[in-house]
Amino acid sequence: MAQRLQEFLSNPSDPYLKNSAVEPALIDGIPGVKVGNRELIKIDDALAQGLASNRDLLAIEWANHLRMALGKTPFNLAESQRRMYGLVETPRMFKGKASWYGPQFHGRLTATGETYNQHELTAAHPSLPFNTYLKVRNLKNGDSVIVRINDRGPFIPGRNLDLSREAARCINSEKVGVVPFEAVIMESPPRFHQYLVRNEGS
Repeated sequence: MAQRLQEFLSNPSDPYLKNSAVEPALIDGIPGVKVGNRELIKIDDALAQGLASNRDLLAIEWANHLRMALGKTPFNLAESQRRMYGLVETPRMFKGKASWYGPQFHGRLTATGETYNQHELTAAHPSLPFNTYLKVRNLKNGDSVIVRINDRGPFIPGRNLDLSREAARCINSEKVGVVPFEAVIMESPPRFHQYLVRNEGS
């Protein structure tokens, strides 16, 4: 991996590097980084576990580091996720209060039958169809993250969404606990649904 990075960066003035999109991507269903149509890095489970990081977030971080090294503006988290998953916004949105759930549920089955992983970017909602994608914005600070609905909840009156611990960290709501949010429903091609269900449920 280090050798490949060195090869890509050995000539920063290369027109291909300067003119090609550098972004996180799903490469054969695996999070990674692409420069134009060239595969740069794939982040498998072993690599992510060795670095104690979420695979998608790691791909996004490395893509942004490379963008900055090439003089390109980094993408924010939600835009990086949108590009990686091939998502588009819909006109449908709603607001409410979001909490999060973590350690005591980690490893248990969700309402979809998947194993809950507090380190993935998922959420529970009372009624939205499973595998719905939401771009959730913390109205207290403007931070956003995209999550996939794979569970039911929350079951406390006045709350509308239960984020995974990692998703709460991404919008800086972990310490506060409950925050007002605005959510936009996203759409994604079926192939991305299949990848996310397979990998987040493992």
